[in-house]
Amino acid sequence: MDNDKTVDPTTQRFELQKSLLENGLDQVQKQIIHLDDTLFKIKTSAITVWVALMGWALTGSKILIVPLGFVVIIGFWLLEGMFKGVQIRYMEISANLMHVVNDTDSLQHQFEARKFQNGIIYPVALKLNELDRLILMWRGIISPTIATAYMFLAFANALVWMALG
Repeated sequence: MDNDKTVDPTTQRFELQKSLLENGLDQVQKQIIHLDDTLFKIKTSAITVWVALMGWALTGSKILIVPLGFVVIIGFWLLEGMFKGVQIRYMEISANLMHVVNDTDSLQHQFEARKFQNGIIYPVALKLNELDRLILMWRGIISPTIATAYMFLAFANALVWMALG
C-alpha cells in the first residue's frame, strides 16, 4: 500500500480560493480604513487652507481674495469626492462579500461542493472605465458626509464676501 497522500485537485483549488477570499476580505477592509484616513486628511487640509485664506483676506481687508475661497472649496470638494467614490465602491464590494459569507445555506453548499461562486475571490482591484469613475466621483461629491462640510464652507465664504463687500 502506497503511503503517498495525494491531494485532490478540487480540494487544492478550493483551499487556495478560500485563502484568497480571506485575504480579499482583509484587503477590502484595509482599503476602506485607508480611504477614511485619506478623506479626513483632505477635509482637514481644505479647512486649513480656507481658514488661512479667509484670515489673510480679513486681516488685510482684501476682498479680492475672498472669491479664491470658492476655488479652494470646489477643488478640495472634487478631490474628496473622488476618494469617497472609490471608498463607496469598496464598501459595496465588502457588502457583497459579507452577503455571500452570511448566506449560510449558500455558503454551506459552496463548502460541500468545494467551489465558490464566481466573482468573490480576491476582488480588490477596481476595474472601472472612465464613465464608472465619473459616476463614483459624483456619488462621492453628493455624499452627505462630504457635501455638508463643503456646503457649509461655501456658505461661510459667501458671508465673508458679503461682510467685506
